Amino acid sequence: MKRKFLIGSHGRLASGLQSSIDILAGMGQAFETIDAYVDDSDYTSQVDDFIAGVAADEQGLIFTDLLGGSVNQKMVTAVMNSGKDNIFLITNSNLATLLSLVFLKPDEALTKDEIVTIINESQVQLVDLVPETNSEDDFFD
Repeated sequence: MKRKFLIGSHGRLASGLQSSIDILAGMGQAFETIDAYVDDSDYTSQVDDFIAGVAADEQGLIFTDLLGGSVNQKMVTAVMNSGKDNIFLITNSNLATLLSLVFLKPDEALTKDEIVTIINESQVQLVDLVPETNSEDDFFD
């Protein structure tokens, strides 16, 4: 089953993620991006065109940067208004999530449970790498 991908973000995070995916996996071209609010243009038509372009025998995966943010709200509204159940919206997205969903069963449909599993496995764990001491030897112990 063919998958279509859209990343929407405030600023250039979407195109930055696309660039990283291209560098790491050579698959950046598989992602459409919306870098919202970098100028005065309205991106609503891009969202609507993406959703309209997802056929019944395809899956659409939309990634946004911030739960409850304006980009996410616009995507939620558009997906709900479409009535399509083959489009999934994933928010608070990160590079690990995007890469995992690109490579998981690329020729088959993903189930909601598989997507939720990837989301749970890809959740960010912030790590403080500043050593508590000034000794470099202690840093690597």
